[in-house]
Amino acid sequence: MHLKKISIQGFKSFADKTEIEFKEGVTAIVGPNGSGKSNIADAVRWVLGEQSVKSLRGSKMEDVIFSGTDKRKALGYAEVTITFDNADGVIPVDFQEVAITRRMFRSGESEYYINKRSCRLKDVRELFMDTGVGKEGYSIIGQGRIDEILSTKPEDRRNIFEEAAGIVKYKSKKFEAERKLEKTDTNLVRIKDIIGELEGQYNNLKEQSDKAKVYIDISNRVRELEVNLMIRKAEGLREEINRCYQEKENIQKRIDELEAEKNRIDEDFQIIRENMEAKDQDIENVRRVREDIIAEINNKRNQLTLLEESRKFYIKDAERLLNEVEELNSRYNKLREDKNQLSSTSSISKEELDILKEDYRLKSIRLEELSEAIRKKEKEIELEKDKIIALYNTIAERKSKFDSINSFKNNITKRINQVEKEIEQLSESRELEKKIIKDMEEKEAAKKEELVAVNKALVNLKLEEEKYRNELDNLYKLINQSKIDLQGKITNYNLLKNMEEDFEGYYKSVRNLMLAYKEDKLLKDRLIGIVADLIKVDTKYEKAIEVALGGSLQNVVTKDEDDAKFIINYLRDRKLGRVTFLPLSTIKMKPANINSRDREDYNIIGLASELVQYDSVYKNIIEFLLGRTIVVENIDHATRVAKRFNYFYKVVTLDGDIVNPGGSITGGSLPKVNNLLNRRYRIESIKKDINQLSKAQSELEKKKSMLKSQIDECSNKIKMKENELQLINIETIRMENEINKHKSELERNDETILKYREEINKLIQELKSIDEDEIKINEEIKILADKRESIEREISESIKAFEESKKVLEEVKKEVTDIKIKINTMENKMANNEERIQMAELELKAIMDSIDAKRNEREQNLKSIEKVSEDILLVNEEIQDLIRKKEEKEKELASLKEEKDLLMKDYYLIQSKLKDILDEIKRQENLKNSCSIKETKYITQLDNIYQKLEEEYELSYDEAVKLRVELEDIKEAESMVKNLKEEIRKLGTVYLDSIEEFKKIKERLEFLRKQHEDLLNAKNDLIKVIDDMEEKMKVQFIEYFRIIDDEFNVIFNKLFNGGKASIELEDEDDILNCGIEIKVQPPGKKLQNLNLLSGGERSLTAVALLFAVLKVKPTPFCILDEIDAALDEANIGKYTNYLMELIEETQFIIITHRKKTMEIADALYGVTMEEEGISKIVSVKLTDNKGDIAS
Repeated sequence: MHLKKISIQGFKSFADKTEIEFKEGVTAIVGPNGSGKSNIADAVRWVLGEQSVKSLRGSKMEDVIFSGTDKRKALGYAEVTITFDNADGVIPVDFQEVAITRRMFRSGESEYYINKRSCRLKDVRELFMDTGVGKEGYSIIGQGRIDEILSTKPEDRRNIFEEAAGIVKYKSKKFEAERKLEKTDTNLVRIKDIIGELEGQYNNLKEQSDKAKVYIDISNRVRELEVNLMIRKAEGLREEINRCYQEKENIQKRIDELEAEKNRIDEDFQIIRENMEAKDQDIENVRRVREDIIAEINNKRNQLTLLEESRKFYIKDAERLLNEVEELNSRYNKLREDKNQLSSTSSISKEELDILKEDYRLKSIRLEELSEAIRKKEKEIELEKDKIIALYNTIAERKSKFDSINSFKNNITKRINQVEKEIEQLSESRELEKKIIKDMEEKEAAKKEELVAVNKALVNLKLEEEKYRNELDNLYKLINQSKIDLQGKITNYNLLKNMEEDFEGYYKSVRNLMLAYKEDKLLKDRLIGIVADLIKVDTKYEKAIEVALGGSLQNVVTKDEDDAKFIINYLRDRKLGRVTFLPLSTIKMKPANINSRDREDYNIIGLASELVQYDSVYKNIIEFLLGRTIVVENIDHATRVAKRFNYFYKVVTLDGDIVNPGGSITGGSLPKVNNLLNRRYRIESIKKDINQLSKAQSELEKKKSMLKSQIDECSNKIKMKENELQLINIETIRMENEINKHKSELERNDETILKYREEINKLIQELKSIDEDEIKINEEIKILADKRESIEREISESIKAFEESKKVLEEVKKEVTDIKIKINTMENKMANNEERIQMAELELKAIMDSIDAKRNEREQNLKSIEKVSEDILLVNEEIQDLIRKKEEKEKELASLKEEKDLLMKDYYLIQSKLKDILDEIKRQENLKNSCSIKETKYITQLDNIYQKLEEEYELSYDEAVKLRVELEDIKEAESMVKNLKEEIRKLGTVYLDSIEEFKKIKERLEFLRKQHEDLLNAKNDLIKVIDDMEEKMKVQFIEYFRIIDDEFNVIFNKLFNGGKASIELEDEDDILNCGIEIKVQPPGKKLQNLNLLSGGERSLTAVALLFAVLKVKPTPFCILDEIDAALDEANIGKYTNYLMELIEETQFIIITHRKKTMEIADALYGVTMEEEGISKIVSVKLTDNKGDIAS
């Protein structure tokens, strides 16, 4: 068997599909750092089932999928296929070629295939067990594998030896067997707990089952007697009901006679009442007319008052208008004088305005002339300024050149100083380098001391880890016990929950209905629930409420009567029995009204309806059932309360005793056959226990996680310390390299000093040339500065003359502005005068119009005064006429009142007769009501008998009559019922379903005992299998271990040219779990631990051990990933020479940078990155030209 080819697509840097074919012999894979050559080894590791992200050099498994570059998009999956030549049948399948494929998507989903057939990861691993190929094998050896061998933890080295010894498959099977054994133990504990619990229930249920059978026999006899007693009582009640009915008929006849007499008198009474109503109407009509006349008189008098007021108003208003006309005439004369004065003023102002406008024109011409002269002067000054600016720029340019030369001169001077300092520093460097070398040698000695300290810390950490592991073992025991307790509670909960769901304990008819309700859609929206399910009761009051409700606890609540009728017909049609219904729409009951004083004085706990919890929708139902039931503590309080309310209410005690309305008392011990409320409470209580146990178990699990974290933390610290040891060794090698590097630095310093001295000589020559340029530029700057000062003096004189001209211009501007203001002011004043004249003319016209209007208004007022005086005379006459009419109506009203008084006497006489007849009718109706109450009482008692027959025996009256037998002596039958009930009472609590449950639990116990026996047998078989496998593994492991030990010593001696090496088990008594120590003695040294060797010696030792394993148990192929990196040139030759001895049995794929390693290759593959981030393969066959490559 050998590796034939590998196909990679989308894996890490291999974005494109890449195939590499491998021949037998040695294949080398080379390439620069970062080109992706180690990704080939990762691909083989991954396809063989590697699950460790760290081993694949990533942070998460998704990192193996090509993540894209600047030019390429990321891919959605990675796929690797490796193909083996299986002609020799090493892989246990019937195929000449075996292809293993792994595909992974970004969603995290992985797929595995063997020859394109889907399989599990487990199948892939089992295929290569004990072949050296696979995740834990030694077919892929990289720096990580070398680190495992070099690790200070001996147990980390076991994997390679187990794979070589061929016990990995046994170890996997042993692990599976142990897992099954653990599961079997768990199942045994669970079944044992269930059997223990069921055995406890078995004896109890057997006793209850026997008791239930006795109870059923006695109950049947009681049923027969009680049914016949109830039939006899029902027949007596029917006779009483018929007697009441006849008496009601006789009373009704007498009432009918009295009603006829009453009707006759009613007719006479009606006639008189109609006459009285007519007289009342006449009186009312006359009174209304009289009132109308009085109202009319008052209206006329009010009208007269208004007319007098109007006349006074018109007279006063006429005087007011006359005064206003006189005032308007006076105002008109004054306004006309003001208008004439404004007209004369306006003509004088116009002459002054013309003079000012002429002066303004002359001044404006002068202003324009001055402005033009100033503008010309300003242009001349600007030209002179431009010349100065040009001179400034030239001077600045010369100064800039001077500064540049000066800066260059300073830079040269600085450079000379800098170089001199560099020479001084380099001269001192030799002493410093010698000191550094000495310090490094001292540090190397310190590192060896640090190694001892780290080893000591490792021992302490391992002790701490062991302590945490012991704590974790104890915690596992607590968690298992918690699981057992929780399972017991869940079993009890399920048992009670099943009883509730099957409605066990309810009347047969109620149970039939509720089971039908769960299945039949016809009932879904018509039934609300059973009373027992609609209320919640504290444990303290549970017994009292259950006794108070009695059979009503099983009543069924519906929305309305229609739903109740529908369900009754449903029950009748299907012969499911009889049930009592409580429609929400019709049930109404006012609860008892008990004041706070009575509650306190008589120790009343409360009304039963107040002590239960329920949805407010069911308030009427609860008050109907419990609103007239009082709850007290004991029977003594109950009798006191019953007397206080004249035995009107039902009174129950917390012990379940009852004082019934009417005075009967029921008490004693209570059977628990139908303890429905208690069952619900137990279910809720057990559910709470389950929640608490679940929470406790969660806390234990959290503590377990915390301990695991602490163990992991210790393990991580141990690994860190082990890594620290390795780093110390690496640091020692680094220090040797540093010393050599510092010696090379000294030689480079001498060369640098020589170069710096030549540079100083050149810089001094440049400084002399720069000084000459500085003198020439300073002379040019002085000539330009003199010329600039001359032009600045000329500009200064021109500016003085310019400023004088500007002052004159401003004075003229001010004069022009003042004249303009005066002109504007005078024009505005003349415009205002014109406007005021126009306003005065308008106002004069308005005043004249107002005077005319007021004169007309006054004339109108004088005419109104004459008209109002005439109306006053006319109204006075109308008032006198109305007074006469009023006196006539008052006489007519007095006559009608006398006629009404005579009718009233007849009315009272007939009313007295009618009252006597009504009293007699009421007396007869009371007699009839008394009969009805008796009849209702008898009917209620009869209904109670019917209900009792239905609820207790599920019989209709007609069905009960069919069971009738003659009772010779009623009292003897009642006495027998009492005695039989006493026998039932002595039986105590009876669980009727125990007969069926006993049968079920018996069958279940037999089944579980058989299962327990089977599991014990299976456990013993598993223990035997594990023991056999352990013995086989020990023998096989120790056999191969000794062979590898011998080979290791031989190969070590060969690679090191002497010395000896061995591998030892840490604990001979624990061969399968103990660590493996490596003892080596290089030539010329004492026998010592692997950790005390140099880096090169350690690497070569690891290679010797790997070669020993391959020699003893060759793997079909082996990938070596840069394991020669730490070897020097001399050891590389030993490494490659021995490698060539192994190629007969093993195919090698070597990833390397070393030329000597490449020389032994039969084929060479190069990995490049022509496109950034994308790996590509280039191949060259080397069988015929190895010498060329080596050169």
